[in-house]
Amino acid sequence: MGTIYEWTFFLALGLLAIVVTIFVFAVSLLGRALETASREQEKTTKEQKETTEKEIAAIQKQISDLGKKGRIDKEKLKELEKKLKQLRKQEEKFEKKLGRIGKTPELLTVKGGVVPCGGCLLAALVLTSTAWYLSTIENLIWALDVPIWILGLAAIGYTISRIYQCLRVIESVAITSEEAALARETKALKGALVEFEEGKKPKLRLALADKKFPLRVRADSESSFKLNLDLVKGELAEYVDVHVCLPPGFGFPNEETSTLPSNHDYPNYIVMIWHEDRIIPPLYYWRNITFKSPSTKGSYSIIFYKFCRGFAASPEEGEVIVE
Repeated sequence: MGTIYEWTFFLALGLLAIVVTIFVFAVSLLGRALETASREQEKTTKEQKETTEKEIAAIQKQISDLGKKGRIDKEKLKELEKKLKQLRKQEEKFEKKLGRIGKTPELLTVKGGVVPCGGCLLAALVLTSTAWYLSTIENLIWALDVPIWILGLAAIGYTISRIYQCLRVIESVAITSEEAALARETKALKGALVEFEEGKKPKLRLALADKKFPLRVRADSESSFKLNLDLVKGELAEYVDVHVCLPPGFGFPNEETSTLPSNHDYPNYIVMIWHEDRIIPPLYYWRNITFKSPSTKGSYSIIFYKFCRGFAASPEEGEVIVE
């Protein structure tokens, strides 16, 4: 028996080293375990409310309705009370489940993990070494070594079961953490891709080159201004169109024009289009725009739209004063 006691002693010693290693790692997962337990409790509570509370309330109402009647159906009442009792038991199971979930993170703490396991293993070391020592004594009146060894073996068995529970918690938390990390990485990757695509999208800039708004022109006369166009974001802009829009009464001599519909934000405005196949930075592109003003004096709006493949800007507005 001495050899068995010796093996048992070294088994307890080896487990003590494993316990220390496991709980050094477990401490780093404690925060995640608490978060997981909180989510599980919330989920279980929601399930409990959905599956039991409504049914219990409905049964209680039926029992109350039976009591209000002049004649009570005892069989029906007995059936409802039995069903209510079953639901109460189910509710107790939910409460116990909530308690187990709340205690799960304790397995990763010093109080819930290290102390019970370490204490049991230290006791097992003492008990197995005592049994080992007693087995060497000849003519011992009472065979105390076997019961002491059994106690030490029970302590080792309890420790192994506790370590197993702790490893299950670590496994579940590690899987959850891995899934959460994957979700975060996926979200970050999507964000980076969106940012990359946004960075590649072209952005055009339009500005007057030789004048400033408001443009002052004479009534019933031709005037011109120079527009500069360049690319401020992106590597290339293709199929570029700049729409220059003026109110009814204005015109663009020697230009092909169109008219905006009456239900447009700028109804019946006259439109001419400046087209470029492509624009490459840092080059500036320019065009002289000639227009004819109406005979009616006043303040008018001139509208600019910028379009290209993958880009459409909000309209820009300037003022034209006809004197």
